[in-house]
Amino acid sequence: MILREMLAAQEKNFNPRKNRLEEFAHSPGYHTRIPDGTRISSTMTNILYALALLELGGERECERAAAVTREVLKLQVTDPYDPAFGIWPWFCEEPVPEMAPPDWNWADFIGAGLCHMLREHRERLDRELVDELKQALERAAWSIFRRNVRPDYTNIAIMGAAVTGCAGEILNNPLLSEYAASRLATFLRYTADQGGLNEYNSPTYTFVALRETERILQLVHSNAKLLDSARKLHAFIWGEIAKRFHPATCQLGGAQSRAYAEYLPEGIVDLLRNATELPLHRAVPEAKETGLLAFSYDPIHHLPCPEELRGRFAGLSQPEEEIRQRYVKRPKPEMSFEGTTYITPELIFGSINRECFWTQRRPLLGYWQSGEGERPAMFRMRFFKDGKDFSSAGVRMAQSKNRVVFALAMLTDRGDWHIGLDRPADNKFTFSSLALRFELAADDAELADSRTMVSGGHKVVVHGLPGTFDSRPIQWRSGRESDRVWVEASLYDGPETHVVFDETLRTIVGGGVEILPAGAVPSAEPQLVEEGDSYQVRWGELAVCNCVHALPYE
Repeated sequence: MILREMLAAQEKNFNPRKNRLEEFAHSPGYHTRIPDGTRISSTMTNILYALALLELGGERECERAAAVTREVLKLQVTDPYDPAFGIWPWFCEEPVPEMAPPDWNWADFIGAGLCHMLREHRERLDRELVDELKQALERAAWSIFRRNVRPDYTNIAIMGAAVTGCAGEILNNPLLSEYAASRLATFLRYTADQGGLNEYNSPTYTFVALRETERILQLVHSNAKLLDSARKLHAFIWGEIAKRFHPATCQLGGAQSRAYAEYLPEGIVDLLRNATELPLHRAVPEAKETGLLAFSYDPIHHLPCPEELRGRFAGLSQPEEEIRQRYVKRPKPEMSFEGTTYITPELIFGSINRECFWTQRRPLLGYWQSGEGERPAMFRMRFFKDGKDFSSAGVRMAQSKNRVVFALAMLTDRGDWHIGLDRPADNKFTFSSLALRFELAADDAELADSRTMVSGGHKVVVHGLPGTFDSRPIQWRSGRESDRVWVEASLYDGPETHVVFDETLRTIVGGGVEILPAGAVPSAEPQLVEEGDSYQVRWGELAVCNCVHALPYE
C-alpha cells in the first residue's frame, strides 16, 4: 500500500478535536494500567503518523503533522530534577507519573522520530516548532546519556547511540557526538567479547538492532567514528540473521531471547525479501483487521543484505549443520549462555543451555514444514502458572543435533508474568496450577500417543521422567487446545496454594526431547540421578545438571 493510501485509510481513526490518531490499547502486560481494548492515542504511533504526513509533504498534511507533533511534545517530562526527565508516556491518556512503571526507552523511541523530523523535514515545519523539537530532542538525548544503558541491552544500546549521535550534530553538541561514538564502539567490543548479541536470535530485536544501524547511517553525516562502527555492526548483524534463517520455513531458528509472536511477522519477511531480492514467503496469512486499522510507518531507508550472505537465504549449502555459539559471557563458564541450533533442509531446532520462561523467551524452539497449509509446524517449550507464562521457573539444557535433555529448577530472583516488574516482595507466589509444557502448533498436529506429537513428516517425542515439586510427585499428561497438541509435566494442580520461592523449595523435573522422522523409532529413555543438592539427567552422550533447590537466575 502506497503512503497516500495508508494515510487515507487512517482518516476514520483521526480525532480532529484532539489532533491525535487513535487505536485500541494492546500491551504486553506491564508499564501501563490502561486495559486492552480501550480506545487510546499512542505517542509512538502519532509521531510515526506525523512523519508519514511530512513525507507526503502537502500543505494540509504538514499542518496536521505539526498539530499532531505538538500534542505529543506536550507529554514529555521536562523537569530536570525528575528521574523521568526527557521521556514520554506510551499513551496520551496516561501521563508518565501514572504508568506502572514508566518506560525509559521512550526517550529513545520518540527521540528517534524527532531526529527524522529535524534532519529530513525541517523545511516543512515552522521555526517555532523546530525550536520546540530541538528542545525536546535535547531533553531526550540527555535522558539517554544519564541512563547510559549497558551494552547487554542490545537494541536500546544501539538506538541510544543513534539518537545521541544525530542529536549531537543537529544541536551542534560535541559531547553528545563523542558519547554516541564511544557508546557504539563499546558495544562492538563488548559483543565481540561475548560471542554474539546478548539479545540473541530475537525475531523482534535483532531486526530493531539492524534498523538502528541503518538509522545511524541515514541520519548521521559527519561523525566518522560512529559511522564506521555502524557499518561494521550492520554487517555483523546480517551475519547473525543469516546463520539461523531457515529457507524452507522462512523462520528464524531457536533458541530466542525475546519474541512477541510464534512466527516471523509480515514486516520482517518483507524486509528480508526486499534486502535479499529473493522470493521469500510469509509463513502465516495476516489476520483480518477488526475495528481501528493499526498504523505503521517506517522512515528508515533499508540497505541491501551483504552480497556474500544472500545465498544463505535461498537455500542450505550442506545436508545438516549444528551451530554452537556463546551469547552471554559470565565469569563462571557454567553461568554463560550458549546456544545450539541444528539445521537441515527440512528442520531447524535450537536450544539454550540455561534460561527462564519469561513470556518473551523461547528456550527450546523448532520449525519444520507441516503436512497441510502454508504454516510450518512450530514446537516450543513453556512453563505455565495458572495458564500464563511464568518467569520464575528456569531450565538447563544440553543438545546434540535433534535431541535435547532438560532439568528444571525454580528461581528466587525473577518475577511472575514479567522477569522483574511483578515479583512479590516476599517471593511468595499464589497459584492453582504449575506445568512445564511442550506444545506443537500446526494445522495437522496430532497426538500419536501420550508422549508423541506428530505433524507432517516429523514427530516430537517427549521422554518425561518421574519427578517431584515441593515434596509432591509430578504427573505427566497430554491434550489438545485449538490448533495445538501438548505434553506436559504437571507440578501442581489443585486448590489455590501459596509457595515461597526460596532455597528451601525443591524441584526435580527432567527428561529428554527428540524430533524424528515420523516413522523412526524413539531412543531409549534418559536416566535421572540425584546427587546431593543437585540432580543430573543423562541421555547417551548428553548430560545436564541442575540444583534441586530454588536458586538465583543470575
